[in-house]
Parts: sequence; C-alpha cells; structure tokens
Amino acid sequence: MAGARALVAACCCWWWLTNAAATELDLLAALSLHNTSRAGVSVAPGMQPQRTAYSLQGETRSLQVEGAAFERAAELLRRSPEFTLLAALRQEPANSGTVLSFSHGYNRYLELQSSGRRDEVRLHYVAAGGAAARVETFPFRLADGAWHRVALAVSGAQATLYVDCHPLYRRLVPPPDRNFSQPQLALWVGQRNSKHSLFKGTLQEVKLVSGPHGYLVQCPGLDSECPTCGQFALLQATVQELTSHIHDLSLKLVGTEARLARLEQCDCQKSCYSNGTVHADGASWQKDCNRCSCVHGEITCRPVECDRAECKNPVLHPGECCPTCLRQCLLRGTLYEHGERFAPKECAECVCHDGNMQCTRVDPDTACPPLPCDQPDQFTVPGECCKFCPGVDYCSMGHSCDENATCMNLNTKYTCKCNQGFQGDGITCEDVDECQAAGGLYGHHCHSNTRCVNVVGSYVCQCLPGYTRRDKFNCVEVDECASAVHGCHTHAQCSNTPGSYSCRCRDGYSGDGYTCTPICTGGCLNGGVCASPERCACARGFGGARCERDVDECDALAHPAARAPCVPRALCVNTPGSYYCVCRDGYRRDPHRDHCEDVDECTEGFHTCHPSARCINVDGGFRCQCDTPSCELSCSWQGQILSDGERWMESGGCRACSCNAGVASCVRALCACDRDNTSLTLSSTESSLTLAPAPCCPHCEARFHCRHQEMHHVTFRSGERWLYQCQICECLVRCTSYTICPHCEARFHCRHQEMHHVTFRSGERWLYQCQICECLLGEVDCWEPECEEGTACCTAPAGAGAGAGAGAGAGVEGEWRAPHRLELAGCAPPHCPTCQGGQCATLVSNLACCVHRARRDVAAALALAALWLGRAPLPHRKHRGARR
Repeated sequence: MAGARALVAACCCWWWLTNAAATELDLLAALSLHNTSRAGVSVAPGMQPQRTAYSLQGETRSLQVEGAAFERAAELLRRSPEFTLLAALRQEPANSGTVLSFSHGYNRYLELQSSGRRDEVRLHYVAAGGAAARVETFPFRLADGAWHRVALAVSGAQATLYVDCHPLYRRLVPPPDRNFSQPQLALWVGQRNSKHSLFKGTLQEVKLVSGPHGYLVQCPGLDSECPTCGQFALLQATVQELTSHIHDLSLKLVGTEARLARLEQCDCQKSCYSNGTVHADGASWQKDCNRCSCVHGEITCRPVECDRAECKNPVLHPGECCPTCLRQCLLRGTLYEHGERFAPKECAECVCHDGNMQCTRVDPDTACPPLPCDQPDQFTVPGECCKFCPGVDYCSMGHSCDENATCMNLNTKYTCKCNQGFQGDGITCEDVDECQAAGGLYGHHCHSNTRCVNVVGSYVCQCLPGYTRRDKFNCVEVDECASAVHGCHTHAQCSNTPGSYSCRCRDGYSGDGYTCTPICTGGCLNGGVCASPERCACARGFGGARCERDVDECDALAHPAARAPCVPRALCVNTPGSYYCVCRDGYRRDPHRDHCEDVDECTEGFHTCHPSARCINVDGGFRCQCDTPSCELSCSWQGQILSDGERWMESGGCRACSCNAGVASCVRALCACDRDNTSLTLSSTESSLTLAPAPCCPHCEARFHCRHQEMHHVTFRSGERWLYQCQICECLVRCTSYTICPHCEARFHCRHQEMHHVTFRSGERWLYQCQICECLLGEVDCWEPECEEGTACCTAPAGAGAGAGAGAGAGVEGEWRAPHRLELAGCAPPHCPTCQGGQCATLVSNLACCVHRARRDVAAALALAALWLGRAPLPHRKHRGARR
C-alpha cells in the first residue's frame, strides 16, 4: 500500500511539472525600448549590469504593449489560473505609480501599483463573474529610492507578495477574471493609461509569468516543492469531476435495478406446484390447519389464526383447526364450565360435560393418597373424603400462590397472602402505589424536603435538589457553597439559597456566574486575548495595555537579552506585528544557504571607482587604489565623474550622497527631528549637511501628534503607524488653515484627472470615478472609500449641485450654517450601498466630481468650495487619529 501511494504521489508531481510549466513574457523587451526613443524614457544603470534598465520620468509618456505581444500576454493569463507579475524597480520616494496595468481608460482590469505616499503595494483586479474592480492592499514601502525585486503571485484564490525574495503577505482573494472579455483593453507598463498613475523611477525587469511557482524566475532559490493553490484547485476539480461521474453512474445503476424489478414482476411471474396442483403467483389456499400462499414460485405456510375462546376449558374437535367452547352446567343455582369438577358431599365428585353434570362416588381406599402418619394419629375433617395427618407441609407439595404472595400451611390445606406492598386474594397480587396516599397501611411516610417515588412492592423517599439524606424518610438542606460542590466559575461568587445556590461573576468579569470571562474595556486589539480584568495577553509582535503598539523586534536596545532576529550581515526590517530580514548593502542572499554572502562589486561591475583606479573587493564593499601617478580617486556615478570629497543630493533631496576615495555612497538625508533625537549620534560633518526638504521627513512637533482612536492618552508622531481593528493607521499632518500650511506653493498643486483647469492644493481631496483622491506635494493618490454602518450620504439631489450650494452660503450675515452636502450621483462605491457620509464631509473639493458629472457651472462650484473652506475647518479622516 505504501508503494502504491508513493507511485501516485510521483505521478501527481510529474503531472504538475509537465502540464503547468511556467511560460514568461518580458514586457520591456516587447516594447523594444532599446531600438526607439520615447519621451520620458532613458537608459539608466540597473540592478543587474548585464540587463538594460530604463528611467521613467516626466508627466507625458506612452508605454503601451500592442499587437502580438498584447495577445500573447492575454493568452498567458487565459491559459492557467496561476500567474505571477514580476518587476525589478527603483521607485522615487512619495511617488504613486503603476508598474503594469491591463486597463481601459481609468477602468482597471488587472493592475500592480505602488503608492509611495501610503506605503502600499496594491493589486487592482476584476473578480471572475464581477464587473467592478476590487483592490487588495499590502502595506510595504517600495518607493524608497532603493532597488527591489517584487513578485505578486496569484494562484487560484490566493495572492502572495514577494519582495526581495521574501514572502511577505499571503491573502485569500476572489479569483481574478482571466477571460479578457472587456472591450478595448490595453496593456501599459509604468502607467495606468496615457496620463494617469505614472511610475517615476527605474524599471529593469517587468515580466508576466504563467503557471505555478512563477516567482522562481526571479528567485530560483525559493521553495517550490509544495503544490500551489492553483494546482490543488485543479486536482480538487478533477476529484469533483470524478465524484460527479460516480454519482451519475450510481443513479443509473439504481434506475437499472428498478427496471429489472419491474421486469421480474411483469414478465417473469412464477407459479407454485404442490401435491400435483398448480397455484398461480399470488394465490393463497388452506391446507389442513395452515394457510399457504404462492410468492414468486415459493410456497409459504403459517397456522390458521383462531378467535379467542371465552371459556376455561375449550375443546378441539377432530377435523377442526380452532377450539370451541362447550355448554355449561347449572346445578343448585350455580353455573359450572365444561370440564369443571366439584365435590357436592364427602367422597362424591361431579364433572360438567357439555351441559350434563356427571357425578360419581369416590372410594377413599383407592382415591386417597397414603398418609405418612400412624393410623391413630390420622383425623377426619368434615366435608373431606380423605383423612389427614397433623403438621403436613402442603406448600412444599405444590401451591398456586402469586409470585408476590406468601404460601402458609393450615391443618388440612394451605392459604396465600399477598406480600407487603401488594394487595389481592393471594392467588393474584397487584402492586400498591403508596405515593397516592400518606400514612396508614397502604400510604407513604416521606417527610418534608423529600419526594415519594413508587417502586414495585414499596416506595423510596428521594431528596429534593439541594438537600441530602438524614434517614430513610427525612432530608436536610445542603450548603453547596461551603461544600464546594457548586458549579460556579472560579471567578464567581457563590450564594447559598434554600435548596439551591446562585452564582454571580466577580467585579471585572462578565457572564452568567457559571462561565465568567474577564473584561477589558474596549477589547484587546491585534489578536490579543483578555487574560484578566483590564489586562491583555498580546499576540506575538504586539504590546501595550491593549496590544495597540507594534513591538519593534529589530530594536536591540529595547530587547537587549533577545537573540538577534536576523543572521549576520542582514538588516532587520520591522513590520506591524512581525519583521523580515534583508541583506545589508554589499551583500546578497545565498539561495542555497540561509545567510548573506559578499557581493564582489569589482567583478560584477557595481563599483564606482574612476577608470584609472583599481577596484579591490572587501567584505561588504570595495575600495579604490591607485597604482600609477596619473590615477584619480574620483567617483564614476551614473555617467558622471565626481571629485573625491564631493557631496550632492538625489531623489528630490531625500538622499544625501558623497564620494570618498572613489567609493560613492548614499544615505537618507537628515531631517530636522534627527537633530533632536538623542538616540542618534551625528558627527559634526553630518550635522552641517543641508537638511532634507519637508516632503522627505515626518513632522516631529508635538502639535502635529495624533491620539489613538480609543485610548486618548496614547499619542503617535506624524509618520508613525499602528494597528487598529485590523487596519494600519498612520498619523499624517492635515493643515486647518492654508496660511500656515508649509506646502502651498503652486509647484505642489495637482490637476484634476480630466478637467485640467481645476487644480487642488497639497492636502486637498476630491472624488473621481467613485474613488477618494488626494493631492500630496504634487502627486495624486486615489483609493477606494471605506464603508461605515449607520452613516447617510449627502441628502440633497444631485441636480441641485450648484444652486443648492450657493443657497447654503447666502444665509443671514453672521449666522453659521453647516456645509451643504450633495448627492454624488453615480459616485457610490460598488461595494457600498451609499456613499459614506463621514467621508462626504471630509472631501474638500468633492464639487469637482459632481460638477463634472452633472455638467454644472464650474465657477459656481468652485465659489461654493471656497465658501465652504472659509466657514469650516478641514476634518480629519476618522481612522487616522485626531490632532492634539
């Protein structure tokens, strides 16, 4: 049996490998960028020197995969329920851009997007059988100016995100639609369409891989032994198909058996033969005192059923099958049954025979039994023919007393008396129900706190619940609380009551007293369990009074006794509730051994030494050495020669770079709050560097802190994150007045996606195609609105957009009026019944959506928006906390 199972397993593995082999399509190669010149696209140094990388910049570009390459991509997705989207990229900080997208205009069919403002990787897709686009978000910061390998593998109903060959997230999602039946679909690389969600940074590898384990194209050292969800789903579908076939065959077999049964009844009726007589199938006849029948050729007989004879001595006559009653006899006014005997006088016996009384004389010498006593001891009893001896045990000679009666000897015979608890003549005794009466010979004697239960021949006094027996007839109360036989919970108070007890949970616990659970006001967050009153036992990776704070496993100062979470040469990266490890700069992961190996920058061409200098590899880096007088220790950086000691800024000022003896290196630029951070040690050189611009840094002033949604004594700095109700929350600055907002210059403004004359300042939000869009420092980021129960959306009709709004502002001078809410026709998200009321109030520029859809006057709408902003401060999103 074990050999057979191994053979089946080997066949299954071979079948998976041969029928689900991965097939890939290089989308950058399909664009033929090396042979053409396109706006916003230029060749740049990549993660792998042997492959070409492309820098994507600017606000206008068109990287659309067309023709045979598009059909090839669609065919790869149709072929298998498993596919993987691969990319090697370096994305600019704060950029929100699309890596690749199947879309029609703004409508997304399948898209991989990275949001640098919300630090999310998003998978937009249309589920099989659906029409509206869904989104699955994975919290991770790709837009950090560093190179990353990202792979999103979809296998049936499971989506897995790999970053730098590390599996970070595994989610269950509705299977994406792969029919590509939507009209006018287009495939874009680095953008959603010709003008939206433009990726800014460098792309080196963008591939679409069909089949299981597609991530092995990018990370060949990862595990691929276990079958994927898609392979398991295919195997499950095959089993279900076989089960369906077996079910159909079973139904056919049942139908065949039914038809055969009917055929036997109709065409194959069998007769019966008995003593030369033929009996038809189903016929019945009587033979002697038996009733016989023929069933399918077999004869079955059973005795003839007789009626009950209403007499003591029925007689069976010859030739008859049932006994009958003969006539009775009447003598001296008394009726006697047939066969009944009696003695009218001494030594005479009469017998009733079919109505005739026949009497004969009895001879004592022959009829009486011999006596064991001597002749002088024998005595005669009046009315008896035979003599008796004194002291004879007549009961032992046989009696007819009831089993619940006692036989007692008399001088000349025996008598029967019913036992205690029974009543009758001794020949027949019936049980007495003593519980029907109290006291007396036939009544019970149970006292208080008991219940009488009748048993055969007696009764039992049972104690009522909560009482214990003192004697056979009395019970006394039991203190269950003192005897510890109660069922109250450990954390409950037991109170004794007459005949019972009650339980009540102690303070700090809730329940019915029999089951008590501790109370933690507001509950425990992030999978924590309330272990005792107001004390949460947090899941691994979380801490705090209510498990609201993420434990930084990478902070060695906070956990001095803990073992290092990562192997040597690796850098620990903290995530909410967990962490992962990446190799430090100058090292890469060995796929066969779980450690980081040194990268030979000199051999692989990653060094920045001047062409005249010699590159020498060292552990974790390299150094440049001059062997000739004409040698320079300058840095060769992205096609430029930078002098030794020169410093410069990159990525919009977010990264500070320097050249030191031919070795170029970049680090995160210092922020203002780093100077106030006592945990950082800054050299005099570092402290003199130009600080990073505000878009690269969190705001660290106390007035920009946020409070926790429920525990208001817990605060977070701007830029900090925490988990609340299975959501990642972030503290972000929201300016209440544009006069104090630090990013209100025109260069940080954003334009509406379609109405380019409508602009938004940094921090403003608007609705576009049922999504909330936000302008953040010149970058547009859009996401699906969340649903909230119990909130109603805008109450005014959509058609009253401008007019109603204008009217709202034309009230009595000095009288404040709430901002007028508009019904955003067609803007309700597909998964929400109505637009969320709480978010309607926060959409500063939601008139742009309504004006665009209702074709109202744009000037009136913008005037109403200005009036609204002047009357009411901008509220905060509920899940991002409140400002101090």
